[in-house]
Amino acid sequence: MQLRVLQATLMTVLLAVLLLGIPLGAAWLTAVRDNLSAQAGTLLQDVISETDHRLNEGLPIDETMLQETVDQVVNLDVQIAVNYQNAELEAGEDAGPDALQQSAQGVNGQIVTVRIPQSDVRAHTASAWVLILVAAISAIAIGVSVALWQAQRLSAPLVRLTRRAEELGSGRSRSEWKPSGIAEIDTVAVELTRSGAMLTERLEAESALASDASHQLRTPLTALSMRLDEILATSSEEWVREEARVSLEQVDRLTQVVHDLINAPRASQRRTPGVVDLRQVLVQQAEEWKHAFRGAERELRIQVPHAAAVWASHGPLTQVIATLIENSLAHGGGTTRVKVRRNEQSTVIEVSDEGEGIDPSLGQRIFERSVSGKGSSGTGVGLALARTLVEDDGGRLELIDERPARFGIFLSTAPAPEDPELGNAEGQQPSAPAKPHGLVARREKRRAERHQREAAASAATTPEALATGAVSVPRVEDTGESGALH
Repeated sequence: MQLRVLQATLMTVLLAVLLLGIPLGAAWLTAVRDNLSAQAGTLLQDVISETDHRLNEGLPIDETMLQETVDQVVNLDVQIAVNYQNAELEAGEDAGPDALQQSAQGVNGQIVTVRIPQSDVRAHTASAWVLILVAAISAIAIGVSVALWQAQRLSAPLVRLTRRAEELGSGRSRSEWKPSGIAEIDTVAVELTRSGAMLTERLEAESALASDASHQLRTPLTALSMRLDEILATSSEEWVREEARVSLEQVDRLTQVVHDLINAPRASQRRTPGVVDLRQVLVQQAEEWKHAFRGAERELRIQVPHAAAVWASHGPLTQVIATLIENSLAHGGGTTRVKVRRNEQSTVIEVSDEGEGIDPSLGQRIFERSVSGKGSSGTGVGLALARTLVEDDGGRLELIDERPARFGIFLSTAPAPEDPELGNAEGQQPSAPAKPHGLVARREKRRAERHQREAAASAATTPEALATGAVSVPRVEDTGESGALH
C-alpha cells in the first residue's frame, strides 16, 4: 500500500516537473539573456550621455574615461568601444567573436559599442539551470514527503482493519472500532464488525441446536438400550438374543455419535487418532448389514488380513465404512466388496460393487455437500461428512473408479501386536473404541465374554466368501493380491 501510494505520487510529481519545468526553464533562460541585453543597453546609454556631455563641453574623449565606466560594472566583464572622427577608443578586455553586443550613435556623431563576453552569458545561464534543478529536486522531495505521510495515513487504518478481521475470524475481538478519519475504511470496519456479530450469533445458534438435539436424542436412546439389555438378559431363545445383541451394538454406536455431537462444540482441538483394528471393525459391520443385504438379495464380501491396524478414530472410521456400505446397498448393485490392502506405510480400505456406478458428470463433486446422484432422495451430506471425518484423522477418502463405483479410504498403517511384518511400536498399545460410558460400560464385561466365546467358535472354520444372506468374514493372508498394497 505504501509503495503504491509513493509510486503514484512520484509519477505525478515527475510529470508536473516535466510538463511545467521545461517551459518554465526555457522562459527563465530567455529572461536571463534579455536581462543581460537590458544591462548592456543601459550601459550603452550611459556611455553615449557621458561622451555627448564631454564633446559639448569641448573636452576630449579618452580611454581613461571609458575604463572608469567599465570599472563601475561589477557583475559583468564588458568591453566599450567609441568610434569618433575615424578614431577608435576601447576599454575593457576583448569580448571575443561571439559576444553579446549593442551599438548606438550619439548626438555628436560618435558610435558607441558595448560588448558582453559569451562566457558571462553562459555563467548567468548556468546559474539559471542550477536554480531550476534545485526547484525540481525540492518539488520531488516535497512530493515524496507528502506521499510517505499520506501512505502512512492510509495504510495504518488498513493494518488495523486487517488485524480486526483476523480477530473477528478467531472470535477474540469484542471491542469497538475507533474511527480512523477515512470514511470508506470506517464504513468497511463497521460492516465487518456487524457481519462478524451476525456470524457469531448464527454459529452459536447452530451449536445450541445441535447440542439440544443431541440431548433430546440421548433420553430415548437410553431407554431403548435398557429395554434391549433386558431382552438380552431374560430371553431364552437364541435368535432373539442374537438380534438384541446386534441392536445393542448399533444403539451403542449411535449413542457414541450423539455423545460426540454434544462434546463437539466444546472441543478446542482435533481428536488424536489411535490404533484401530480393522478386522474388528469390519466383522462388526458384516454382522450389522447381513440382514439388510439378505433382504435385498445382495451379497456382501469382506476381505481383511488377520493383522490390519491403522491410525484412526474408532467411531468416525466405523461411521465412514457404514456410510460407504449403505450407499452401495442403496444405489449400487450386485456383490458389494470391502477389501483391505496394505503395506508398511499405507492401508487402503476399498468399497466397491457391480452396479451402474456414478455419473461421470458428477465425478469428484460427489463429495460436495448437497450433491447426490440421480434418483437419490438423500441430502448429499453423507459422503461430504465421511471425507471430513477421514481427513480429521490425517487420511483421505477418494473415488477411485466411477463405473462401477469404487471408493478408497487411505490411512496410515499402524503396528499391531499380532503383526509379524511391522512389529509393535515401543510402548504403543493398540487402541480400542472410545472409552464406554453409562449403560455401555455396564454391559462391556458381559459382551467381552460373549465375543470371546464367539471368536473361539469361529476360529475353527475359515469361510472363503460371504454368501448371500449369510455374511461372514473370510480369512485373508497378509501378503499377495488380496492383502498387499502395491
